[in-house]
Amino acid sequence: MLAVKARRGFTLLELIVAIAVLSVVGGAICEGLRRQQQVFRSIALMIAARSDVRDAGEVLATDILSASPIDTLPVTSDSAVEFSSTIGVTISCDSAPGYTIRIPPERLASGLQLTALLATPDSNDLVLIFNDDSAATAGQPRWERHTIASVSSQGASTACPSSTGFTSAGDGAAATSVIALRTAASGGILRGAPIRIVRRGRYSLYRSSDSRWYLGQRRCDPLGPSSCRPIQPVSGPYAGYSPAGGSGVSFEYFDAAGTALTSWDAGSRVARIGVVVRGRSQVLPRFGRSSTGNYADSSATSVALRNRE
Repeated sequence: MLAVKARRGFTLLELIVAIAVLSVVGGAICEGLRRQQQVFRSIALMIAARSDVRDAGEVLATDILSASPIDTLPVTSDSAVEFSSTIGVTISCDSAPGYTIRIPPERLASGLQLTALLATPDSNDLVLIFNDDSAATAGQPRWERHTIASVSSQGASTACPSSTGFTSAGDGAAATSVIALRTAASGGILRGAPIRIVRRGRYSLYRSSDSRWYLGQRRCDPLGPSSCRPIQPVSGPYAGYSPAGGSGVSFEYFDAAGTALTSWDAGSRVARIGVVVRGRSQVLPRFGRSSTGNYADSSATSVALRNRE
C-alpha cells in the first residue's frame, strides 16, 4: 500500500505573527485614510472661510458702487452703512405722466435696451424722474422724487405702444411694468425722460441667534428717518464686533480729499468707503498631528462713490 503523506498546515505561532502583521498594516492604512480625510476637511474649512470673505466684499462693493449720487448716507458707522442704491434705469413712455409711470419692456424686438432692472420694483421704492422743463424748474433741471405706491404688469401694446417710438409692433405682447406713484409727477416731464429706481437699504454686522456674527441687510423706508425691516443674513459667519477694531465687517469713510472722517454723522461728505471683511473658520483645521489655530482670512476694498464732490 502507498503511504499517504500528511499535509502540513500553519502553526499557531505563524498565525499569530500573520495576524499581528495584518493588524499593523491595516492600522497604518486606516490612520493614513483618517489623516487624508482630516486634510480634506481642513481644506474645505479654509475654502469656506475664504469664500465668505470674498462674498461679503463683492456684495458690498457692487451695491456701494450703485449708490445714488444725489443722496447722503443716512447711517454711517464702523459696523453699518445705509444708502439708496439704484436697482433700475429706464425712461418714461408718456409726457406729463401724472400718478402713473409707464416704461418700455426690458427686451425689445429691435435689440435695444431702454429698461434695465437689477431687481423688481416694489412699493416703497423711490422713483427719480428727470425734469428738464425750464418753465417748471426755473431753468434748473432736477430729479423729482416720488415713492412707489404699487407696481402692476401690462402689455406693451397698451402701456408703451409703438406710437411712442420706443417700441414696435413686435413688442405688443411683451409685458412691462406700470408704476403707480403716491404723489403726481410734474406736468413738465417729457416723453423719454430718464428714470432711476432706487431702494434704500442698510448693511451691518450683526449677531445671530446661534451666537455667530453675519453680514445682514435690511430694507428701509425711502424717505425720512431710518426705519428698516427685520434683518436678513447675506453671508458669514465672520469675526465678531470689536469697538477697538478688528471687527468681522468694518467700514471707514473718507472725503473727496482722502481725509478720514471720524464723525459718523458726516454722510453728506463721504466720497469713498473702505470695507474690511475678516473671516475665521469655526473648527480648527488640522494638518497632521498639530494645529495652528482657527484659519483666518481677510479682504480690504475701497469703493469711491460716483459723482461726489
